[in-house]
Amino acid sequence: MSQVARLVSRRRSERAATNSLDGLVRAAPRDADGLSGLDASLAFLMRLARALLGWGLPAQRVEESLERLADSLGLDIEVIATPTGLVATVSDGEATRTRVVRMQPGGSDLERLSALHELVGRVERKELLPGDADLRLAAILARPPRYEGLPRILAFALVAATSALLLGGSPTDAGLAAGLGAWVGLLEAVGTRIHAVARLLPALAATTVSFATAALDAAAIDVRPSVILLAAIVVLLPGLTVTAAIMELASAHLVSGTARLMAGIVTLLQLAFGVALGQRLGDVFTDVAHARATTVVPWLLEVAAPLGAALGLGVLQRARGSDAPAVLTAVATAAVGARLGGWLLGAELGAFVGAMLVTAVAHAHARLRDRPTAIVLTPGILFLVPGSIGFLSVQSMLDHDVEAAAATGFRMLLVAMAIAAGTLVATSAFPTRRPL
Repeated sequence: MSQVARLVSRRRSERAATNSLDGLVRAAPRDADGLSGLDASLAFLMRLARALLGWGLPAQRVEESLERLADSLGLDIEVIATPTGLVATVSDGEATRTRVVRMQPGGSDLERLSALHELVGRVERKELLPGDADLRLAAILARPPRYEGLPRILAFALVAATSALLLGGSPTDAGLAAGLGAWVGLLEAVGTRIHAVARLLPALAATTVSFATAALDAAAIDVRPSVILLAAIVVLLPGLTVTAAIMELASAHLVSGTARLMAGIVTLLQLAFGVALGQRLGDVFTDVAHARATTVVPWLLEVAAPLGAALGLGVLQRARGSDAPAVLTAVATAAVGARLGGWLLGAELGAFVGAMLVTAVAHAHARLRDRPTAIVLTPGILFLVPGSIGFLSVQSMLDHDVEAAAATGFRMLLVAMAIAAGTLVATSAFPTRRPL
């Protein structure tokens, strides 16, 4: 009986390994019939392009990945990538194919990006034929993403709470921000089923959160409504989008950079509109004047806040559990780098030092572990991005304070440029072996 039990357990383990993403990537090659040739290679390249565009990778990364893979397959490719589409012409010397890919950008998925990184590596090493890799990639993309539903809502709450502490709020502010952050996460979950909610998510979330903070401001509660508001919607701020746009513009990808920058600005405008509408609806409450005591955050919470932010960002970026140390390292490096850079160069230019350190650590991790640079780079840069500054700029414009709006808008672009410059400098000094 014990032998039978061990045999059953072994077969279950084998089935689990085969059904996992790693199992899909590492399984033995299939037979070669119909899995090679120009059409099979083109199908794999286009499916790969859809995946990379859907996960919001910058244009230069998408183009470099496709060019490197096509070269390993013995193909010539000309490709132009934008945030929402791609045009590619592929030739094997005898025939030529042109394809157009249209895609709506989505959120990051570090787990599936890791699987894709290993899959592309096997194709480049000639371990898999393109058609075989295409079938595996289709199976990977068909899998439901990690951390849906309640875990993701809780991650929104955790990021909101830690952001409130990092913004100087009290434990009470953090608790209220966590509740409103969970509400934003719930709206995002509804948006996965109702497209109209997804399209208007920034405005809907900002309106409801702003209305709630107006109610808190009218009550005799010792809280900081502005901190709670900003912390609750911090996940929706397009700082990473603006930073990626600056990087694309700096890399001479003008069309993609301009499109991504405009997308970030539109998101900021949606958030600002929602805040203004929520505040106007909040005028129904009668203001209650009360003094707010100066809050002193315990040092233990100040230390724990970046760690909590790293945990929440790891869930929101759908990183694997085994990548948690890398995500924690990324956020810790960003926090130390930003503090060191602020001491050396000032608050705005200090992000340059933080981005340079995060990028160097990301490239070292990618070289040592043969993993995508995004595992470390994405959460680290997210910790540095200037989304809150851009939000304050638009809010100042709505308050008819043009001078403050111009000043904060320039600060946002300056910080974004500092992050982009730090990333590009570190990438040039410590280039990765593979574009993914």
